[in-house]
Amino acid sequence: MADGGDFFEKLEALDEQIQELTPVAVGRAMEHIRGVSAELTPVRDGFLVGSAGVTVHGNEARLTYEGPYARRQHFELDWHHTKGQALYLEQPMRTEADKAMEIIADTLGEAF
Repeated sequence: MADGGDFFEKLEALDEQIQELTPVAVGRAMEHIRGVSAELTPVRDGFLVGSAGVTVHGNEARLTYEGPYARRQHFELDWHHTKGQALYLEQPMRTEADKAMEIIADTLGEAF
């Protein structure tokens, strides 16, 4: 009778691969959201949309827009933009959630 050593070694190796791929997975998902968000970001001179950046720390990813007016541009629902809109970050976080999860699942699936 086999002692199961190969099975447990494979599980440990899989766990290690998943741990290594998790930051990649959440980064890819957030980059997707950044891309969709960029299409919705108000543009006057391009600074705001160009300031978007994704950072990954462990299993968490953060999408930020720099600039003193990024928050105001995001939340001012009464402002009318010739290109872009308010809630340019919040909307894709909601509408792209399924796609982001698919990206994470596909990336983690590389371990299998």
